[in-house]
Amino acid sequence: MTPPNATVNRTPRISWGMRANFAFSALVICLGPILMVVGTFQINADAELVRTGEQVPGMVTEFHDEAQASDRKMKVEFQSADGSAHHEWIMVDYHQHPVVGDEVTVVHRLSDPAQATVVGFESDGVFLRGVGVVLTFIFGGIGLFLAVCSWMGLRKRRNKATG
Repeated sequence: MTPPNATVNRTPRISWGMRANFAFSALVICLGPILMVVGTFQINADAELVRTGEQVPGMVTEFHDEAQASDRKMKVEFQSADGSAHHEWIMVDYHQHPVVGDEVTVVHRLSDPAQATVVGFESDGVFLRGVGVVLTFIFGGIGLFLAVCSWMGLRKRRNKATG
């Protein structure tokens, strides 16, 4: 039997709220690298499409020149080899200024003309990879900062307890 004034070492229990917080934090920290991988796969798929796809002429029919670089896009209409009309929305880099009516080279998959890209313009994967890099630096930096602060706090408490 333990005396009434004896301290009993108890292991701290992790509450559901702490578990949910940890799961959410892990998800947010992993989101950046996941977006980087998805963006890289999209870029590689577009590069493969340019190498192996069917090249056809296309025409710029709309251009949305927005202040934000992520909203700059153009609509390109083209005809596939079987004569059916298609269109594709393409992201436009900030230094590119297409004009409605310009002719561009569209590359599409012969078996699926809906999978298309325009030569010389960026892939949607570039945006995703960029967002992934930014999120990784932000949340990775915050996580590193908190880990260092926690480590220093533990070290301080251990020194205080032994000293």
